[in-house]
Formats: sequence, C-alpha cells, structure tokens
Amino acid sequence: MSSRRAEPDQTAPGARAARRHPLRTGALLVVLALPLTACENEVVGGSAPEQLTVLADEAGEGISEWRGGADDFTDHPYEPEGVEISVAYPEFEGAEAFSEALAARVDQEVQDFRAGTRDPVGLDIAWELVAAGGGVLGVRLVQTEQDMHGLREAYSTYWYDARAGAAAFSTELLAGQEELAELNTIVREELAGDGDVDPEALWPVLRTYDSIGFNGSGDLVVEFDDGHLSPIVDEHVPDSGPGRKTVVVGHERAEPLLSDLGSRAREAALVEEPDLALPGADGADEEAEAAQPPGVVIAGDPEVDCYDGETKCVALTFDDGPVEATPHLLDLLAEEEVTASFFLNGGPVLTRPSVLRRAYAEGHEVASHGDEHEHMNKMAAEDLAGQTAAVSAMVRRQTGHTVELFRPPFGATDEAVHEVIADQDMAEVAWTMDSQDWKGIDRDEIVDNVLTRIEPGAVVLMHDPQPATLAAVPEIIERLRELDYVFVTSSQAIGGPEPGNVYPPDWDGNW
Repeated sequence: MSSRRAEPDQTAPGARAARRHPLRTGALLVVLALPLTACENEVVGGSAPEQLTVLADEAGEGISEWRGGADDFTDHPYEPEGVEISVAYPEFEGAEAFSEALAARVDQEVQDFRAGTRDPVGLDIAWELVAAGGGVLGVRLVQTEQDMHGLREAYSTYWYDARAGAAAFSTELLAGQEELAELNTIVREELAGDGDVDPEALWPVLRTYDSIGFNGSGDLVVEFDDGHLSPIVDEHVPDSGPGRKTVVVGHERAEPLLSDLGSRAREAALVEEPDLALPGADGADEEAEAAQPPGVVIAGDPEVDCYDGETKCVALTFDDGPVEATPHLLDLLAEEEVTASFFLNGGPVLTRPSVLRRAYAEGHEVASHGDEHEHMNKMAAEDLAGQTAAVSAMVRRQTGHTVELFRPPFGATDEAVHEVIADQDMAEVAWTMDSQDWKGIDRDEIVDNVLTRIEPGAVVLMHDPQPATLAAVPEIIERLRELDYVFVTSSQAIGGPEPGNVYPPDWDGNW
C-alpha cells in the first residue's frame, strides 16, 4: 500500500552541516496546538547514551522531502471527519524502494490512527536520518498524536540496505527470532526496577521492537512509545505519562545478536558526515526474502493439515476479550501447548494491549469481533466501516499483524455486513459448534456441550470473560486429546479462508 503522493517538497532549506544530536525523551513537554503542521525538530547538543544518533532532519543535498495532509489519504476504509493530518518523510536519490516503503508505512499509520483511536484529533509524523553510510540508511519516524485520551508520541525506525535494494524493519537489525527473544530478555532485566513498566507488556513482536538504532558510542538503543510498557488500567488506555522508555545495550553484549545488516547499520550510524552514495543492488537473496522478519509470528502449526483425510482438527475460539481472566487462559493454553483463536473487541484491546501482544507472541490467532459488541445487522450503514476497521487497526498498531478474520458480535450479519467486511479484505467467520457458555451455564454443562457435539473440523464458540469457561477448558482439552483431536486455529480448521467469503458458507446470522 502506498500513499497518494504529490511531487516531493523541494522548498526546505539547503543542506545543513552534518552533525549528531540526541532526540527528545520522556513525555512531550509542551501541548501541541492543533491543527497540526509538519514539525521541524529542534537540534540540540549533547550525546546522552539513550539517544539515537541523528545526522539530518530536513531536506538538503541528496535528500528531498514528501509532505502531505489529510487530503492526501482519501481511500482508507474509515475516514472520520475533522482529523488534522500533517506528515513528512525523506526521499533519497537511488533508493526508490526505501521511499516506497516509507510511503506505505506512513499511509498505514494514518489509516490506523484514524480507525484505531478514540475520537482522533490530529496526527503529525516527522522524520530524522539516523544512519547513512556504506550503502545503509536509517530513518526514524516520530509520530505525535492526539485523541480523547490525550497527547502521546510513538517512534519507529526503518532501514534500507542498498546491497539488497530493500527496506527493512528494525527487528531485521537482529539475526533472527531467537536473537529478538534474547534482546527481550535483556530489556526485561534492565527495566525490572522501573515502577512505570509492566514486565508483562514486553513481548518479542514487531511493533514492540519497531525502533532500534545506535547511539554515538555504537551501543544498541531500543526505544518504546509513550505508554507502550505501562501497566494495565481497567477501563482506560495505558498511561502515556511516563513517556519514552529506552534500554541501552552495550556493543559487546549486543554484537552477537546483530545480523549483517545490523553490523553495517551500526557503522552507518557512526559516520562523521552522512554518506548518501548508494551502490547498486547485488541481487535479491530469495531465501532472505522468503523469511519473516523477527517479531512476525505465524499462528498455529503450519505442518498440520486438517484436510489430509487423517487429522482430526478442532479450533477453540474465544470471543469478547482480552479481559482480566485472559492471561490465566493463556497460561492454561501454554501449559497444554494448545493453539486457539481470539476474536477481540475494541474497548478491551485498548485497555489491555499487552495481553493482545502476548496472545500473538505465543502463536495464537488474533482476529476481530468488532469495535463495540453490538448487533451490526441493526446498525446504520454509515457506521459499519468504523466498527469493522477499528480492531484491525488496533491489532496492527500493537503487533504489526494484519487481521484476516472478522466475527460479527452475536453472529448477527446480513448482506451489508458481508460487504463491508469484504471491502476490508477479511473473511467473515462464525462457528460450527456453540458451547453455550454465554448462557451462564456451569462448567460441567460447557464440557458436555462441547464433547457431545464435537466433530472433525469444528470451530467451537466460547468466551474468555466467562469464569465457568476457564474452569471447563482443561477438561475439554484433556478429553478431546483422548479422542485424538489436534488443536488448530480457525483458519486451519476452515482450510484457508478467502477474503470476502463467509464461513460456514450457509451462515445467515440467525443461528
């Protein structure tokens, strides 16, 4: 996906003398006046270890700048009125793939801010060049946003490897998922004494580690968005007040974790002056292209084939979370090594984003159950797009994952609901077997409902807010295993749902 782009803005001042300076830290110190305008970051002195190096933050020789506003982003699924948008990103001669990647990233951020926040007011995205040398570029995006919950900043750093002719996420500075998990362990250790940080908020996923770079001494710097690591506050988004959190990992400790790109990115961050000369690509590495970036998790076991004529599959699905009890459910599933699917609502996701990240990190399928838990087939047509887009945006902002499945609350659907879900490239998934836990029945009745109706390929409806359901899950797992069932995701049980289709095919919303 790419932004609707005008010609690059070439009107910014000429190239300044290259220098290295720190970025802003902590909570934002001034109130941002809206409407927002593309900010020009103040250059300050010093070289604090928790700061990434910055070589430039405005257009100049070899760097042009694209600037845009709300009118440049007009084909998103949901576009609330009155939201101020002001964004900018750099473009480099000879690095068209990087420009396209930054354009797509900015486009996605605008889309997800509009859909995934409550009463959005304004969004500003500015940029800084944090590395330039040896055919490697690094660009840090600083995202300032305001909605009904206040003002906060978010940070993401993207990389370009001219040898490969490809853009990369920050996690690709690391050699692989094991190295990202090791970095996550280091970060947990370093932040263990910080009362503003919930250690359960840290999971080795793409959007938690979306801003990694190097300071002036060549140490690895990991930075976290305002509130990303804050403890859960019931019925409220995590507090952004503690501001930006960072962990600095000394080079000797970090070096074994780095990929080849990571090692070269470190050198590119330590140059005295930015070197924007970019060699031609050596040719794509097909194996590297096929590999998922560290922090991207594939749900379920890809080796399981539910349609091989032998394997008996069952998908346990849980609606209406995440809630206070969901971590306990995740503990149960982890202990039993069971994969499940979670169909999430908007309010709970905003309140407990760290639980969402855990479910994703542990290989469960995360999907949408709509923003509000209301009958969508009774809503006005103009309200459907926002209901459908919200959770998808929230999930992507927290994990990087793009949701593929949507389950309307109560299973209530009609042709208008089908259409808006299809327009947003999702499949509509109901269930084939109802545990009836939502009726308030007890543990034994839930177990009996599942066991007496089970059949291969079943998609079982349950709800993690129900205490009796959590009590029933261990026995359901045990007894289904005795019947040789294999636990899979909804997508696996269905056999690879296609966007725009409804599953089961004869689902009419009235079952």
